[in-house]
Amino acid sequence: MNIFALMKKRLLDNVVLAVAALLAAGTYSYAQTPATPEQRAAVEEEYGVKNVVRKYDTHAEMMADPDRTGGEYFMYSFDDVKLTSAPKGYKPVYISHIGRHGARYAISDPIYENLRKVFMNAHSAGKLTEAGESLRKRYEAFYPSVAHRGGELTHKGQDQLRGIADVMYKSFPEVFKGKTNAEVLCTVTPRVIVSMTSFMDELKGLDKDLTFTLECSKSVMPRIHPTGSMNPYRVKTKIPAAARAQADSLRAARVDVKGFCSKYFNDTDYIEKEYGLWKFELDLRSVIIDFQCLDDVPADRFEDVFTPEELFAIWEVWNFNGYLSMGRSPMTDNKGCLSTAAILNDMIKSADRDLASGDINLSLRFSHDIAILPLVSYMKLDNFGAVLTDPSDVKNWWRSDFVPMASNLQLIFYRSRRTPEILVKVLYNGHEASLPIPQSAPSFYSWTAFKEYYRN
Repeated sequence: MNIFALMKKRLLDNVVLAVAALLAAGTYSYAQTPATPEQRAAVEEEYGVKNVVRKYDTHAEMMADPDRTGGEYFMYSFDDVKLTSAPKGYKPVYISHIGRHGARYAISDPIYENLRKVFMNAHSAGKLTEAGESLRKRYEAFYPSVAHRGGELTHKGQDQLRGIADVMYKSFPEVFKGKTNAEVLCTVTPRVIVSMTSFMDELKGLDKDLTFTLECSKSVMPRIHPTGSMNPYRVKTKIPAAARAQADSLRAARVDVKGFCSKYFNDTDYIEKEYGLWKFELDLRSVIIDFQCLDDVPADRFEDVFTPEELFAIWEVWNFNGYLSMGRSPMTDNKGCLSTAAILNDMIKSADRDLASGDINLSLRFSHDIAILPLVSYMKLDNFGAVLTDPSDVKNWWRSDFVPMASNLQLIFYRSRRTPEILVKVLYNGHEASLPIPQSAPSFYSWTAFKEYYRN
């Protein structure tokens, strides 16, 4: 359900036409048959963009559904997906998974308190306009429902993880036949721990014979969240000055930060010094766009604070920054996504070990969006491997709203008694995803070819 009811009312006349156009272009639905290397080559020849499978009309999609402008705040969609059947004789035997925590309160921890303090101090200093005073009072009424909850998992987030576990169990019953053993790795962040607990509790309720080992420690961070601040071996990716300049130029062109803040503050120099103009607009946007993640959406949804176009502009800027730090950006020599090769290497190593021994049926990892987004970029999964140099192009190829709350990657392994060749189906957010390697059968990859490609 879209939290911006008023915005949708304004856009009602255009939505039907927009969606119809998108459907006709084949870009609106995320559920599409995984592209072959030949199809990828055809898209590259047409548009000149490497490692992609389709071009999106992102602006039209986001105007039809402004919640998508939340990017990483967008809610996971439980679509009715029909998976491609395995080749004759093949059955699923093992699942390797990495997932993001579910829906949460706005990030970071003190965001709600920081904004409240800004309003209170500006009020005391006489720096608020009439609209600013009105916004302050509205925020004050909203604040008690989120006080000191920044970054925490919501009940919606718990339900998302339970739902994903349920779909996994029902989609691949063969994996859970008889006694099932799982290896579970989890970051030490509370919202991830609660997400993992929700997932495992649901799975345990469905499969009474399930047993698992759990590691929730900084020591496993290199295997599930290499770039995380709690990883003791973290090597932080630095964004070159030229790339930062590109990001600053895009923001200056797309977002009128001073104009926005001047609606609420009569002295923009004051707010720049006390908090930062861009930080204020970005944090306020995060709080409002996060309403879709809350268990109890407030009666006042602040629909008048941002227009859909303003939300889109902020998302475009934020998305480009994400591309620089997590995508296959030539401006950063791919360093952001290459750092997560450790996750895939561990998935490969664990899968080979478990398939050989037969002792473990599930390898489950619970992490963050800033682990999954660079991982799928490293893998060149669907459009995430896009190689782009023009900041204005990024929005139509590489999108953070495709890494929603509870996003997950699953490698489903299949075996046959007739042949030793192991096949892999790749699921991203429940949909069959494409990789830049030949398919052994529609939507299936040779495990041998998979390993050779990524190890080289």
